[in-house]
Amino acid sequence: MKDRWLFAIGVGAIVAALALQLWRDRGQPSDAHALPWERPLVERDLAEIAKDTLRVLVLRDPLSYEERPQAVSGLEYELLERYARWAGLHLAARPVDHPDSMLLALQRGAGDVIAAQCTPQGPWKRFAAFTRPYMQVAPYLVSLRHDPLVPATKAPVDTVRLSRWAPFPRATLEPAALEGAVVVQVSGTPEEVMDQVVLGHWNAAVVSEAVAVDAAQRFPHLSFGPRLGPAVDLAFAVRTSAPKLRRSMNDWLADPREKAFAGALIDAVEGSVKQRGALSAGRVKPLLSDTISPFDSLFQLHADSLSLDWRLLAAVAFKESRFDTGAVSSQGAEGLMQMMPGTAEALGVDAKDGVSGQVRGASRYLAELDTIWRGTVRAEDQRMKFVLASYNSGPGHIKDAQRLARELGLDPGRWDGHVERALMLLNKPRYYMLPFVRNGPCKGAHTFLYVREVGNTFRRYRGAH
Repeated sequence: MKDRWLFAIGVGAIVAALALQLWRDRGQPSDAHALPWERPLVERDLAEIAKDTLRVLVLRDPLSYEERPQAVSGLEYELLERYARWAGLHLAARPVDHPDSMLLALQRGAGDVIAAQCTPQGPWKRFAAFTRPYMQVAPYLVSLRHDPLVPATKAPVDTVRLSRWAPFPRATLEPAALEGAVVVQVSGTPEEVMDQVVLGHWNAAVVSEAVAVDAAQRFPHLSFGPRLGPAVDLAFAVRTSAPKLRRSMNDWLADPREKAFAGALIDAVEGSVKQRGALSAGRVKPLLSDTISPFDSLFQLHADSLSLDWRLLAAVAFKESRFDTGAVSSQGAEGLMQMMPGTAEALGVDAKDGVSGQVRGASRYLAELDTIWRGTVRAEDQRMKFVLASYNSGPGHIKDAQRLARELGLDPGRWDGHVERALMLLNKPRYYMLPFVRNGPCKGAHTFLYVREVGNTFRRYRGAH
């Protein structure tokens, strides 16, 4: 019995000792059980990098790294280009499509610096070293505006998506600013999460202030604000085994001349978030007289010959020139209907034809555009919007937007809430560089507003409610 008792005491002491050692080592797993991204797997610091290449792991995002035709942009990448010149290093970008792979790529030496809008307060602080911050960003709410033409946007915002790769910890978001909405972390980069809101697949998300400043100009159907919490630092991540690289980058960030250059770059993406007015209302006030403009008889003459509603021609003329026959745009469009010289020539419009020739050419062009869309857009009210969009930005861009809408799961035969949203994404390289997009980038926000403004004016001229 005594031997059993002593044996039990001995076993208990061993278990207690093991437990104590595990408690002391909590959060610091042994090499045998360490996860591969937890510790550096190579010895590669500034000296080795100087003999080779500074490998930068970049996130495909407008603030980090964007490939454009014959050019590369992105705040973080441009800052690191400047650092490489300052330090005399050769730089190479290594885009990483899945942020999950970034930390492992860093530890394995596939990259030396992570440029992915990282914060030193984030989950990687246990596994990587961070440079001094280069800027701060605050979290903002982005949500779909109430849109009378897209009834689904009337739903209240009850769920807010947050990319798990965003620099904002969910716990730091202020409940009062969220007004009872639940924050759900989702996979995907911050830009991918933002695009889901642009497309209307999600009602709201968290974005950085820098993103909000830019996107408020690109996407008029979105609302930005309020601010959801305190600002956080953004910095570059390096291996813990590369202290000389980290020290060099910190020296660069502290250099007064380099700080001035970095400040100029950062100023280009910072600023106040400018809110747009409400989207077009569902009701319009009719005219108080039967006369719209001095050119009503011309509109009627040329519209009747092509079975157009003459008031649509009048609405286009009002939007294009405010009925100013001498108007000339910064792009070279001329006259009452603001036709580009090449388009006017193709339609047989000569300068000597005057205002009548402009109206005749515009009416013919609108009729041709209607023919283009008649086969794929059956609903007459929707087809008119495809026609107006094509008049504004060219049918090629609208066909690209239609193909993109189909690719993104939207209805390619409906403008409201579908193709109009795909069109606005065509100002982003990741979309206008897709193989099936044949006409390059498009300022979709301008066309989005153009279609709505002309449509509202047309309805007003008809006296419709």
